[in-house]
Amino acid sequence: MQTGLKSLPYGIYFGTSKIHQELPGFSVSLLEPTLRAEDVPLHTHENASFVFVLEGSYLSNADGAPSVCTTSTLIFNPAGTAHRDSFALANGRFLAVSISDQSLRVVVDGAALPSAATAFASGEAVTTGVCLAKQSVHPGIDNSATMEGLCWELLSNTAGAKLWPGKNLPSWIRNARDLLHDQCTGSLSMTDMAQQLGVHPVYFARAFRQVFRCTPGEYRMRCRLRKAMALLRNVRLPLSDIALNAGFFDQSHFARAFREHFGISPHAYRKRLNGNGQTTEVQFVQEPMA
Repeated sequence: MQTGLKSLPYGIYFGTSKIHQELPGFSVSLLEPTLRAEDVPLHTHENASFVFVLEGSYLSNADGAPSVCTTSTLIFNPAGTAHRDSFALANGRFLAVSISDQSLRVVVDGAALPSAATAFASGEAVTTGVCLAKQSVHPGIDNSATMEGLCWELLSNTAGAKLWPGKNLPSWIRNARDLLHDQCTGSLSMTDMAQQLGVHPVYFARAFRQVFRCTPGEYRMRCRLRKAMALLRNVRLPLSDIALNAGFFDQSHFARAFREHFGISPHAYRKRLNGNGQTTEVQFVQEPMA
């Protein structure tokens, strides 16, 4: 690192933070710039990070970056990268993801991240960035696991990581599904699940997405909702008890997730039940591959 440079610590960027969320191994912020390009000093970040441009004209010297980066450009900066990346004007929006030292050590143990600042204008990394940006505007306990999974997917998308050899599914993928079913009311992190399964978190995130078309956090949410649907057949069981038994923080959290995934409230779903506890099948709004 060059001497005399301003070094920004983990989770800190030039800009006003509109939303900030700490996740296991990652710090995610939605920010707006406060400095014009000419006012941004040459600086570094102590941790590797991603910047995802959401609005405005962003100037970067990263490999592969156009002269002016526009919406949906993702930039990876290794730790200690000296740069003056900035918005041309003091307006716009961007998503910033800091990668903890521990998460970075896990990644480089089995994958190769770019050794220099690198820009991505298309591909899986940008698609994942869009998903993460959408999740970040609704912070809370119901989406932190999903955001954690998306952060690992970002690393998977930008690292030189293979999936599994051959065309057959890895044996642990079904164990992952069973683990999420059995512990759907818990709060295991992505790293903890990968460790239990004996796989690299980057492989875990990418392979799970390939098979189930969602993050492990999203899959766990669906498991909770399926458990809640079964409990709703007991008309004497209060919604607040169902919420807690299915792993939700409270009834409000349960109702919000239920409506988001099924398009109706738990109360409305229960009213559809007939005397035999059966109802017209309700599908997830976006159902992953079984």
